[in-house]
Amino acid sequence: MNAEEIVKLKKNALYSSLESTDHFGRFFNKSILHNAVIMEIFSNNNIDGISYEKLCNIIPKTLGSRSSIQNLLNEGLDKKFFNKIESKKDKRIKNYYLSFEFSNLVIEWLNKQKKIFNR
Repeated sequence: MNAEEIVKLKKNALYSSLESTDHFGRFFNKSILHNAVIMEIFSNNNIDGISYEKLCNIIPKTLGSRSSIQNLLNEGLDKKFFNKIESKKDKRIKNYYLSFEFSNLVIEWLNKQKKIFNR
């Protein structure tokens, strides 16, 4: 598969996800910030989760402000995409995790990406 075909597949998947009833795709592809936050939480899901402060320090300021990250996290919590759990190491810190279902949807998305790029 050549570069043009891959880009066409990616564009079609992006555009269709934003217009579908698929809540995962709409949330995941809503903005680059959404994508970055989800990938950061996913990367820390099996460790100890990730705190709001750590997310704010890792994610480049050009992608979103602290308040934008906080609003995104609240939206994800409301939609049950994220869980917020007290840190085992420090009770003052709340760490974010992807919900089991949302984590599986991210894994499915990653597997689809592998198929696209391995053609």
